[in-house]
Amino acid sequence: MTDYIKLEVSKNRVKKSGKILSNPLSSDKEKVAARDIVSQFRSAHQYPMLSIANNVRNVARTVNPDNAIIAQRLKRLPTIIDKLERHPDMNVVTMQDLGGCRVILPTIEEVFQLRKELKNQKRSRNIIKREYDYLNSNPGPQKSGYRGIHLVYGYMASKEEYQGYQVELQIRTALEHSWATAVETIDLFSGNRIKYSSASEEYIRYFVLVSSLMALEEGSALVPGTTSNMDDLIHELFRLERKLNILQMLESYKAVVNEHSKSNKKSYLTLELDRDRKNLNVNMHKNISEAESRINEIELEDDSNIDAVLINVGKIDMLRGAYPNYFADTEKFSNFVNERIANV
Repeated sequence: MTDYIKLEVSKNRVKKSGKILSNPLSSDKEKVAARDIVSQFRSAHQYPMLSIANNVRNVARTVNPDNAIIAQRLKRLPTIIDKLERHPDMNVVTMQDLGGCRVILPTIEEVFQLRKELKNQKRSRNIIKREYDYLNSNPGPQKSGYRGIHLVYGYMASKEEYQGYQVELQIRTALEHSWATAVETIDLFSGNRIKYSSASEEYIRYFVLVSSLMALEEGSALVPGTTSNMDDLIHELFRLERKLNILQMLESYKAVVNEHSKSNKKSYLTLELDRDRKNLNVNMHKNISEAESRINEIELEDDSNIDAVLINVGKIDMLRGAYPNYFADTEKFSNFVNERIANV
């Protein structure tokens, strides 16, 4: 039986630890202690995340039993700290995505169907607290070009010690996911921050154009600031591709990532990317404690060149589908762009 981590300090102390991590004047000693507490709070989301993911998995497979990709993971500690630094007024205790679940479906119709099925569930004790529709409205596509649907769950099932913990569910089409994958791949290898609209205007514009072309393909809202004229979008994208060579960059990133064998065993994985050496190590762990120990060890080194993440998927062969950015598997994105600009 798996021993899931429980929070051993008060949530008020977790909140104070988050403030210490976001404060540039905090001492190294204060930050080390604060990191341990925030890390424990993050790890305590493991059980609520699995509980919610199991329910989502069952529903998703009624929508598409063969092609629904479902996975879950805890938010990386460096990403949490980065978010706290970018938003100093944020309370880490109320952060809604420390535990995350993702469903990828082939079509936008299936995305909407899954949302409807989940919202209409009568017997689920875990409740949907908030919804963010980044496809059409409330709030609509983000200025970066990101699209998808997010449902924020509150765990309210049998284990009282986890009640109130939040888990964020992302629902995307395969096309939307290919866009997010390409953005994360470029950000991961190049050090850009397109995901947060913090890169050169041309890089951001490139991905905004692709996102709107995908929106036209799927029949959802365009990214603000783009025309509905497909030819105009394609010509502008073509000019930027010739200048930036994004497709060539993505292709070269694929070449630096080793292939890994497939397995049907349930496992915990740690992915460790060394950007300078362009080397990715994938390690398999027999239990969650061993995997988290390895992640904590890497994070304590505080090396911004090393990107490490813990992933739990039902089958390892789903890893490439659910988290292709770590394998630079951006073929779907590249094919989409190539097909649009081929005849310009």
